[in-house]
Formats: sequence, structure tokens, C-alpha cells
Amino acid sequence: MRAGRRALLLLPLAGPALAQDALAEVMRALAAVRERRSRFTEEKLIPELDIGLPNEGTLLWVAPDRLEKHTTWPIDEVLAVQDGQLRYERRDRGVQRDFALAEQPEMAALVEAIRATLAGDLPALRRHYDVAFRGPPAAWTLVLTPDALRLRGAVQRITITGEGAELRGVDTEGGGGVTRMRITPSP
Repeated sequence: MRAGRRALLLLPLAGPALAQDALAEVMRALAAVRERRSRFTEEKLIPELDIGLPNEGTLLWVAPDRLEKHTTWPIDEVLAVQDGQLRYERRDRGVQRDFALAEQPEMAALVEAIRATLAGDLPALRRHYDVAFRGPPAAWTLVLTPDALRLRGAVQRITITGEGAELRGVDTEGGGGVTRMRITPSP
């Protein structure tokens, strides 16, 4: 009887340790994927508008740091990150701009939320965010809260959901509304 009570008393203490074990397992699984292609649908919900602004396209990840978001509808635009550089292209208007992420700390932190998650790089996530994790590795949620006040002015929280080594959603909450991205692995 006493051993059973002792086990019940220790159960709340095991919760954080089990979450850390599950987080480590998910990060290892993500890190093992060296390249992935996915499709996304995204909706930007802006408080002043009664309807969401939808878009869709493809995502490409190539380890260790190449990340590309290619919006194909309703406009054609590309955001690509590699080697600390961000490239923005809007081909229909002939626009191409390159930025050094080191010169854009807020943008670097936002990019790092996705890049570091896909890379399974928990230390990189913790450099910019308070990291909360819940769920088993088969259906997990990662909640990132920015550490820097300056970044928190633009983004209050990023919630990333996944199943095993696959990202399924990225919700970004900020002063300008909420952006909800749903991700489907490409065959």
C-alpha cells in the first residue's frame, strides 16, 4: 500500500522528465531527416478583416540550413534562407532582395523557429525562445515564446505541431493577428 502511494506522489515529478525525454526523441527524429518537401496551406487572420487571407505552396528543407517557402497561390513569391542569408523573390514584379539575417535579429529569430525545429536543434531554439513541449512523439506540440521583448512586440507565440518527424502545423500569434499554416508531406 505504501509503495503505491509513494509511486502516486512521484508521478507529478515524472511528468517533466517524461516530457523532456519525448522532446529529445522528437528532436532526434527531426534531425535524422536530411531533406523534405511538403505542401502547405496558410491563412492569415487579421482582426480588422472579416475573412482570412489564404495562400498555398511548397516548403523545402535541406539540412543543415536551407529552408524555402514557395507560395504558388494567389501570388508567386519565394522566401529562401541559406547560410545566414534571406532571399525574397516576387517574380511577377521582377523583385529580388537579399538580406543578411545577422542584420535582422527579429527575422532571424522567426526563421530560426522553423529552421531549428526541422534541424532538431534544441539549443538553437532555446537561444531565442522559452520552449514548452507536450504530447507523445506520435502527436506533439512545441510552444515557442520569444525571450526578447523586441521580438515579443511582433510575435507573442509560435505553436508548432507534429507527428513523429513530420511537421503538421505552424501557428504564429502576433499583434497583427494569427497565421495558421497546415503542412502535408509530399509523396
